Amino acid sequence: MSEINRQIKVEKFTSPAEGASFCQEKIGSPDPEELLIRTQYAPINPADLNVIEGKYGKLPQLPAIIGNEGSGQVVDMGESCKGFAKGDHVFYVHRNDCWQDYVRVHPNQVIKVPESLSPQLSAMLKVNPATAWLLLNQIEYKEPDSWIVQNAANSGVGIAVIEIAKFMGWKTINFVRRAELKDELMGYGADLVVTDDDDGKNEAVETIGKDRVSLAINAVGGDSALRIMSLLSEEGTHITYGAMAKRPLKIPNSFLIFKDLRIQGLWLSKWLDSTNPQVMETVYGKLAEMMLHEKLHQPIDSIFRPEDIKSGIKRSMETGRNGKVLLDFNC
Repeated sequence: MSEINRQIKVEKFTSPAEGASFCQEKIGSPDPEELLIRTQYAPINPADLNVIEGKYGKLPQLPAIIGNEGSGQVVDMGESCKGFAKGDHVFYVHRNDCWQDYVRVHPNQVIKVPESLSPQLSAMLKVNPATAWLLLNQIEYKEPDSWIVQNAANSGVGIAVIEIAKFMGWKTINFVRRAELKDELMGYGADLVVTDDDDGKNEAVETIGKDRVSLAINAVGGDSALRIMSLLSEEGTHITYGAMAKRPLKIPNSFLIFKDLRIQGLWLSKWLDSTNPQVMETVYGKLAEMMLHEKLHQPIDSIFRPEDIKSGIKRSMETGRNGKVLLDFNC
């Protein structure tokens, strides 16, 4: 087998608009222990843009094909591969080179998904839903009527947090930059949506009353991170998984001394690298079922051909988007 393989490659670390380029190479047949996956869709995530900039926690050796998430279909397989068949639908879990037509993988680098789950949704299964699930499972105990609070609530992770939290019995306080997002997030099951400013914080304080706030989820940093931290009850936990504002987190001494808060971070990659494959498949299986039954949504803003990668990246960096930007390798 020798097919033309469209790829998105990074030659040097620079701005996202300049750093990703489209190219084509040939792909050979898989080795005996490999599957050959035909990519269908791949989202453009903030982590991908950080890789292009050279500012991510794990960077490839250049030149490199990038893309940390995507879905596809088994089109060929080596004679030693077990448990898979041609036509199986999968998503990549242990690959960071998903932005290409074909990927040769070992079976433990993909997870099968139901054929009835659309390839667009399965392409977005790895990162946002799993991150939300992990964030909400950092605390084992919650009191009745207790709350969690998060910023960037309209992001892919934020929407997943709202829906998974509802399934788990949490109530959510959701900070957003734009007031017009309220109705959309309430439609996903949010209990309270407020603007990410002092007025929003005061509204949240009034709504919470004497209820306990056990968990704060931060994707922004700076003043926004402190705003949601201030709502935590004693011995609450504040988790940072992103830094959209690109500003450091400065924690007041009083939060540590008098409220005894727990401050920690979360990086999905560490969980993927350290978790038992059976546990991982169980978690992703539950998330896929939620997607199938429309209890877990990942909105799509727009779809671009890989040849139009620069336009896709530009759109992914614009404010006011209504969901994720996808690359369509079916075209």
